[in-house]
Amino acid sequence: MESKKYIKIFSGLKRNFGSADLSKIQIDSTTGKAKPIYSWAHREITEQDYLDHLNGKQSIGIQPCDDQGMAQFGAIDIDDKQHSYTNFPYKKYIDIIAENNLPLIPVRSKSGGMHLYLFLKEPIRAVAIRNFLEGLLFTLKLPTNIEIYPKQTELGQDAEGKYIHGQFINLPYYNKTERKAFNLDGTFFTFEQFIKVVEANTLTADELEEFTLEHTKKILVGGGEEFNDGPPCLAILTKDKLSDGRDRFLYNYMVFAKKKYPDNWEEMVKAAPIKYFKADSNGIIDWTEEKTKKKINSWKKESTKGHTCNEDPIQPVCMKAECRKRTFGYLSDKKKVFPALSGLQKITYPEPQYTFNVTLADGQTTKEVRAQNIKQIIEQENIRAIIGAAADIIPPKVKQTEFQEILDNLFPPKLTTPPPSGTTPDELLQEYLGKYLNGPKATTYAAFKTGAVLIEGHNAYFVYSSFFGSLKNKEWKLDRGPTGEKMIKLFNAELDLQKRFPKKSNDKDSYPPIKVIKVSLDKFPELLSDEKVETEIVNARSEQDIM
Repeated sequence: MESKKYIKIFSGLKRNFGSADLSKIQIDSTTGKAKPIYSWAHREITEQDYLDHLNGKQSIGIQPCDDQGMAQFGAIDIDDKQHSYTNFPYKKYIDIIAENNLPLIPVRSKSGGMHLYLFLKEPIRAVAIRNFLEGLLFTLKLPTNIEIYPKQTELGQDAEGKYIHGQFINLPYYNKTERKAFNLDGTFFTFEQFIKVVEANTLTADELEEFTLEHTKKILVGGGEEFNDGPPCLAILTKDKLSDGRDRFLYNYMVFAKKKYPDNWEEMVKAAPIKYFKADSNGIIDWTEEKTKKKINSWKKESTKGHTCNEDPIQPVCMKAECRKRTFGYLSDKKKVFPALSGLQKITYPEPQYTFNVTLADGQTTKEVRAQNIKQIIEQENIRAIIGAAADIIPPKVKQTEFQEILDNLFPPKLTTPPPSGTTPDELLQEYLGKYLNGPKATTYAAFKTGAVLIEGHNAYFVYSSFFGSLKNKEWKLDRGPTGEKMIKLFNAELDLQKRFPKKSNDKDSYPPIKVIKVSLDKFPELLSDEKVETEIVNARSEQDIM
């Protein structure tokens, strides 16, 4: 049955899954794009959830990576940062896939962009899927910082022991009629056809590696042979003689030469313009030896410099996944660089929290980092600390201008989600107050004075300091004043109210008033019914406390 095959195809993290509430659309303040409300279900996914997606009852998303770091599918997400959704060049990518026989299935995304899916016959290391898809970016003419799923290659638990979910990708064939896959002629596959196409295009881990080797070899043929163990970008640039970007090329050649030819790197740099720069019709190269010597003199002091991977002409021909494997690739740079950050997600607590991905020193593994507030991201010392705690690496300090570029590439958030149900301050306060009101009741003046709850009609009375003290051992971070303000807003509370404990028929005198807080029981209907009063033991400090 096709639906069961679909479930197997899109298996991933099972303990949680994502959803998009298509009935609630909000406008992204940064991009102006209309988006549904995204959220995590915070429960294990079931077969019925997949069926509800296929039947149009609930749009779901899956985290491809599981807790063992394995995945069975991945995707490249081409969004509006590359193209306008009103005139998206679907044909461009379909043609590239066809011309290069790429094992990708193009699918129209929910927002009108494109997801390029890769499917495996069995789960393999999530990092291998990311590496493979990164290796195709040059062929697809896509930037190296584009979103690739799985975004995380390790999940598990964070520094506080909480399970990491990472980020999910919205699944295709919602209602079996939306987010459909493209045929190579630009028409759409039906749901049944899509299942057959996936089955015919799944690869094993060995086939994935074999394709990578052949594809890379094909791209680099004709480039400078000395770069076989160095940055592939330099090999690509030298397939034709250079007339543009020569200054940056020669700088990156110098970085490479210092590593590969430590004893005679200067001579190699002097020879590079003759080998790789374009000459005019008279055979003259518009780049003098004197100019090269001046460059070399300034570069002699730059022993720790690294490649400028994010600048032209290097960035457009970057093959990061291949480069990091090589002896003299970018990972061999002596210069320590700030790790790549990606996939920023905003969680809309009253004070928003954030998660983002950090790429570890191997250039492959990605881990999720949680920031409790915006300051932990935008202040360099803070972000270095939380990355260190989550990923066991301490990023180097960088200049403020460079750090700002890192932040500019990270923001705006890729995804905005509400917090898990029951975790907002309002929900927690109602939970804690409910437990307190359901606790010991004030059957005596002594009990009332020490914090027990007195219920009269639709209201409850108790000593505020006693309740606030009960919050100390809970996940409560607001001070006494802001907590009181929330009580007023949520439960029509009255603070600093003078209340006498009810006088009993056999009491001669009234009890002295006590300063208490009064709250409405409208949100606690169970307390409005007749219930047995709990027996309570009160710590008496003197005989006068015993009634």
